[in-house]
Amino acid sequence: MRPPAGWFDAFFILRPTLFFPAWTAFLAGYRLGDGSAGRAALYLLWLAAASGASFLLNQLTDRREDCANGKLLPLWDGLVTRGMLRLEMAFLLTGTILGAAWAGGEAAGWLALFFIIAGWLYNFPPFRLKSRPLLGIAACAAGGWILVVIGARAAGLPLDRAALAGLPYALAGAAASLLTHVPDLAGDRATGARTFPLVYGLAATGAWAAGLTGAAAATALLLHDWALFAAAAVSLPFFLRFSFRQDAAAAQSAVKIAVFSLAVAVGLAWPPLLVMIALYYPFARWYHRARLGLEYPSFGNTPPTQD
Repeated sequence: MRPPAGWFDAFFILRPTLFFPAWTAFLAGYRLGDGSAGRAALYLLWLAAASGASFLLNQLTDRREDCANGKLLPLWDGLVTRGMLRLEMAFLLTGTILGAAWAGGEAAGWLALFFIIAGWLYNFPPFRLKSRPLLGIAACAAGGWILVVIGARAAGLPLDRAALAGLPYALAGAAASLLTHVPDLAGDRATGARTFPLVYGLAATGAWAAGLTGAAAATALLLHDWALFAAAAVSLPFFLRFSFRQDAAAAQSAVKIAVFSLAVAVGLAWPPLLVMIALYYPFARWYHRARLGLEYPSFGNTPPTQD
């Protein structure tokens, strides 16, 4: 059975698979306080709107690189019109603004900072941090830290504790972001992007990624954040494996294990996250297989444009 067109296409072009890392970071902070589950669910909807707008912006501005690197966006050519994308962007931005009015000034300010970094500075010239080897990694680290702070503050933690709680997640986010550039080396080189692996090489990328993962584990241990400590401990061998192999498959495995292990660890403290993952994964697999002929999302290392 093929999925219906239109709404499903408009939904999946937002890359909802990537909502889960953002939700995980938020919930990692939220579980440290005493916020209610219902309030958390509303925050997740708000973050989904903001994340969807940010990811859509990223894809619209990265078309050249995505075509070169075999990413998903070009596959929707002829399925989703530019008019629909603009309408969808307007809808998501409206939802983000309404959510900000509900969440309050401080949370709105943090999310605005996240959107400025992840949506504008990361993608657009003259900044375009994703093409700057060090600032791009710092931007990814800052984005993860902000999401943890939003969650911790939403659950009532003082700002100083919330800021400290986000530190190991910033380190972990920086480690993962280093390896996400590895599968895109050929396309980035062809388009002139200056990512960390291109500028400093795969050996340095592996050493820094493993070192940052170890630092995240040590910091989490000091802060008694057992969820992140467990996830970092599980994923560290895979980061070390990349240091020796230095290939795209090893990089993808390390990132996927890190993201999934952290989601499971945080989900044990907030079980609805695990339910959402269990419901979404087969649904997304069905859509991408039936509509686009892809096996995505997947724990394998096959590029998304290949069956």
